[in-house]
Amino acid sequence: MTSTSRSLCVATAFALLAGSSVLGQAPHPYYAPKLQNSKDGQVHDFPLGVLSATGRLEHGATAIVIRDVGPDGPGQRGGLQVGDAIVAIQGKAMPPYSNELDAGLAGPQAVLASALDERCSQPDPQVKLTVVRDGKQVPLEISLPASPRFARTFPLQCQKAAVYRRAACQWLIDNQRSDGTWPGHIGGDSPDYQVSYVGLALLSAGDPQYLPAIQKAVNFVRGHRITGIDLNDPTAGPKNWIAGAVAIFLAEYCLATGDEAVLPDIQKCCDLMAKRVAPNGRMGHHYEITYGGGGLTIVNTHAHLAWALADKCGGRIDAAAWNRSLGEVAKAMTSNGAVGYSSGARGDNDAPARTGGMAAALVISGQRPDLAAAMGRWLILKNNRMRHAHTNCAMGLFFGTAGIKQANPRQLPSHLQNWLPYFELCRSAHGAASYFGSKRNFGGDEYLGLNPLANATIALMLASTEDKLFLFGGKTKGWLTKASPSDLTDAPAKSKPGSGTSRSDAADAAGTARYRTWTSVDGQYRVVAKLVKLEDKTVHLERKDDGQIVVVPLAKLSPEDRAFARRQAGN
Repeated sequence: MTSTSRSLCVATAFALLAGSSVLGQAPHPYYAPKLQNSKDGQVHDFPLGVLSATGRLEHGATAIVIRDVGPDGPGQRGGLQVGDAIVAIQGKAMPPYSNELDAGLAGPQAVLASALDERCSQPDPQVKLTVVRDGKQVPLEISLPASPRFARTFPLQCQKAAVYRRAACQWLIDNQRSDGTWPGHIGGDSPDYQVSYVGLALLSAGDPQYLPAIQKAVNFVRGHRITGIDLNDPTAGPKNWIAGAVAIFLAEYCLATGDEAVLPDIQKCCDLMAKRVAPNGRMGHHYEITYGGGGLTIVNTHAHLAWALADKCGGRIDAAAWNRSLGEVAKAMTSNGAVGYSSGARGDNDAPARTGGMAAALVISGQRPDLAAAMGRWLILKNNRMRHAHTNCAMGLFFGTAGIKQANPRQLPSHLQNWLPYFELCRSAHGAASYFGSKRNFGGDEYLGLNPLANATIALMLASTEDKLFLFGGKTKGWLTKASPSDLTDAPAKSKPGSGTSRSDAADAAGTARYRTWTSVDGQYRVVAKLVKLEDKTVHLERKDDGQIVVVPLAKLSPEDRAFARRQAGN
């Protein structure tokens, strides 16, 4: 191994343990971009990834105008200023931006994302920008936090994706409030909806260490809005949005952990929604059918997902309500497979959340494979629209991804590859995700809290390749609790190497050790991995979450871990 490649490998391993920064390097603060919600699409504000800045684009623009620069971020340290216009990256001009939905991230956003991904992986990571300031061109060289490139197999066998996912989840852990909620929601019933999907994202990671935070989220939704459900009076109780989201979260939690204490709550939510399905199959925000009786099928989608998952938990499903609701969804479908706003307002302009969620519900329930297949094809046909889901862009991304995984699984890799620029521009210098909305209205996400949704969306999309959540194709109950507790604790080697054992033989013996939690010397960072070998002053660890081998300096581990590694290697 060359000195350069060894340095990169060690840096990657450090990032694994640090989550948001390389050990020994000053971490950058978390950056939340300063975004203007432009409902007409005249301007589009977005995060500039690890630069810790906010850019703005207008239709036809070939320059990114800087709207905000985060304190002590790489952009500010490198001289980037508010009002600068980035006109070239690595000496090359950028193609124009289009505010058309089907143009997706093409143009300056894709160029910047590709440059950041590539430049962060260099031995001396920095990016060269040419900006126009006060009418003059100014060259900037901005130092970047080191990271490997996204793998061609992204997100599978991708160290960068694994570290990114951990950082997103860690941000959620660090920012959860004592009552189980996250900051950013506007109050009212918004925290119930927020907690349901952010809690679902933590659950999707499949890490038992997150269970305390997940259970705080479970306790919040069980003890808050749904306690007002009275099945004798369907006009009372929470909105259908809340009943659906809570049931989806609790059902996935039950399927993952086997905790049957939540079953009565799941059943109450499902029964409430069934009682609110009108004779013509339409549903509204609450008991009354919204928009003069026209309804809105995104609520039907929530109901079907909740019912499908509850059925897997052993719940009772009202077949008549299911069929009435499904009839309305089918009437709302367009000729190319999208689920329209309602049967009276069909169209695929903002259909990803409705289409993806309904496709997933149909596959989970084993019903109408013809409709599910049509929906899965549309999600790829109009893949660049994935963020444009009325006002809830995040919902379009994770429900849309779920629909592709369930109804068009062969296209999941191409879908995730298509959204690599989004992943890169969301990825902050801190390591966690910053919010990146659509080209239109993202007011629904503002209602729930942009920063928690940003990290939840990244975590959920990266979880889509795994068959853990039933939303993403899982079929095994109790999947989160299948691992033995001994998988997370020290376990003795089957045989201790004798004094005459060679280093390579000792490494082979160490390779049989079970997974355990390794801790950094300062006690701040942990990772579940097993020892592969001890070599010179480094340890080779196989991470449990993705099977990747990382190299960590022995001195960066806790004294207990160093002693364990030496015992296993016979030193």
